[in-house]
Order: sequence, then structure tokens, then C-alpha cells
Amino acid sequence: MPPLVEHLLPWTAERDALTVAYLRAHRTAPVTGDPAVDTHMVPRAIVLHWTAGPTASSAWSTFAPARLSGRAELQGAGALNVGAHYLVDQDGSIQRLVPDDRVVRHCIGLNHVAIGIENVGGAAAHPLTDAQVAADVALIRALAARYPIEVLLGHLELRRMESSPLFEERDPNYRTSKPDPGADFMMKVRAGVVDLGLGAPG
Repeated sequence: MPPLVEHLLPWTAERDALTVAYLRAHRTAPVTGDPAVDTHMVPRAIVLHWTAGPTASSAWSTFAPARLSGRAELQGAGALNVGAHYLVDQDGSIQRLVPDDRVVRHCIGLNHVAIGIENVGGAAAHPLTDAQVAADVALIRALAARYPIEVLLGHLELRRMESSPLFEERDPNYRTSKPDPGADFMMKVRAGVVDLGLGAPG
């Protein structure tokens, strides 16, 4: 694993309960109701994102509460807050926010199998950097060596995953269209891990 700092999000009983409720509303597979079972996963996909915000601290603060605030387009699909497993700053430094095998709300239809990597920036004033490309490549390599990762995708490619057996979403109307982390960023990252043979969305 590349060098990283543990900066874990608070994981409370409320977050456990909200995660179970979210999974029960959205997964097609059975949900037991036991957080010790339902909130854990075997990672099989990695999804890259951008925060659009300028700092790692602002992203961490956004993800820290258990309950979603704002985000009207997501509110109707559950009260669980969004988050990610990793946060990659503009200088390439990496923070781990959540253990790899814990379910986090970051990508419709794939939360139960996907590790989320958020890259700080992405807006015009804070474009993603080559240091972030290199950090993502190193992190993906480490995760693919540890888990049965089958697919690497950017959030912008999610809709192309709907035919995958990994995709589970009970509500056919719960979809979003995202631009992150950009096609150019994905091209650069994929070039750095091409030898791993990871699948891409169909």
C-alpha cells in the first residue's frame, strides 16, 4: 500500500443503521438487518471521483456526518450521507477515511462491492493533478493485489455498468449523471495500470 494517513470518518450506530436502511431500499440481494453483516463487503470494483471542492479538509467535513445534508437529488433515496474510502489530495497524499471492506454510499448500484477514491478538486479553479494520477495508480495497484478487483471505472462511466452483474439497484428511477473525474484523468490512470487487466464499463 502506498504511504497514507489514517483519518477515519466517525462510524456510529446511527451510520450503521442508515447504511442498513439504504441497502435494504436499494439492493436486489437480501439484506439481513445485522450491521455486522450488511455493512461489510468484498471489494470487486474501484470507482474514481472528484470532490469539486478545493481542500481535503472540506471534503472530510462533508463526509463526516452520518446523515446527508443538502443534495436534493439524493435525499429521496435515503438519509445516509455520501462518503469514500480514500481521499487523494492535490499533492498526491492519501488519506484513508473508511476501512476497505466497509460499505460507503458513493456510487449508485455499486456501493455493496466498490471502493471509492475521491480526488480533491476537479473544478476549473482546482484541476486534478499529475500527482493525483500517480497516487491513484499506486493505490489501485495495492488494492488490486489485495482484493478480487474486476472493474475500474470513473463515476462518469456508471451508467455503462447497469448491465453488469455487479450492479444492483431496485429503483429504476434512481440514477444520476456525473462528469467526475473526467475522461482525461481516467485515460491517464488506466494507462498506469493497463498491465493489471482490469475491466472497464461496457
